[in-house]
Amino acid sequence: MKTRNSFLVALAMMVLCCSMTVSAQDAQEGRNRKYQITLGNVQYAHHDEKMSTGEAVGKIITGVLTGQTSVQATKYEEDVKNAIIKGLSSAYRFRFNDGLLQLGDIVEEGNLVADAVITNIQAKSNTQTWKDSKGNTQSSTYYTGIAEAMLTLKDAKTGEIITNTSFKGQGTTVSSFSTSDQAIRDALGRLSNRITEWLNKYRPLEATIVEAGAVKKDKQKEVYIDLGGSDGAFDGMHMGVYEVRTIAGHESKSQIGKLKIEAVQGPSISRCKVTSGNKEIKAALDAGQRLVVVTLE
Repeated sequence: MKTRNSFLVALAMMVLCCSMTVSAQDAQEGRNRKYQITLGNVQYAHHDEKMSTGEAVGKIITGVLTGQTSVQATKYEEDVKNAIIKGLSSAYRFRFNDGLLQLGDIVEEGNLVADAVITNIQAKSNTQTWKDSKGNTQSSTYYTGIAEAMLTLKDAKTGEIITNTSFKGQGTTVSSFSTSDQAIRDALGRLSNRITEWLNKYRPLEATIVEAGAVKKDKQKEVYIDLGGSDGAFDGMHMGVYEVRTIAGHESKSQIGKLKIEAVQGPSISRCKVTSGNKEIKAALDAGQRLVVVTLE
């Protein structure tokens, strides 16, 4: 009987441990759940219409940019669209739907549809002249590329508009042998980055500190967090540390420090260097205060 009871206790402990492990995994996956994002309509604003960002919605291009210092917009329309797609695709917590899934298949709360209006594509030239040592006139032409788009992000399930936000990419060439094309390409890359940065702030990756690492006197030098390769973490990623308190039934967060991932050590574990707030983070850990770690980029 004693052996049977011991077996039942051991079995119960195994079930409990498995349940706790599954629950922890589910919680972590839910915390950093991946969402679908789809590019809907892409339209182009007419160059000779004066309009605000809001007025640009629904407009379709019937002309192109003109002027001696501007390249033709039509040459880069597909490139701007691809830059927008790259920006949507690069966010931590979004998977870009490239058309393999119908909108009806991704109607879940949190999934997004993005409609885009491209409001500006141009490269402005700037020519500088000077006299060389022999008195001859020399000149160099530099270019500034600009690519601007307004995105309307909507919840795929409810149709609710999350935001109407303008994004601008600008690139300036520095070589006297540069071209307007190079300036535009640089601007497109920066446009992609701006879109990705916005999405990463809208849906950041979250983690918790699972173990305190090295300490020097009253300063926390490193910590370990439950975020790793399977979540998209990488060496050099910057994260903020927030102290969480409940005030009058509402959750309040205040940033007390920053971290930098020094080594991703597994699918869900990374070692981080504390880059600011060493004393505050150590004091919070010692006091058992609830801390949340959130990506800053």
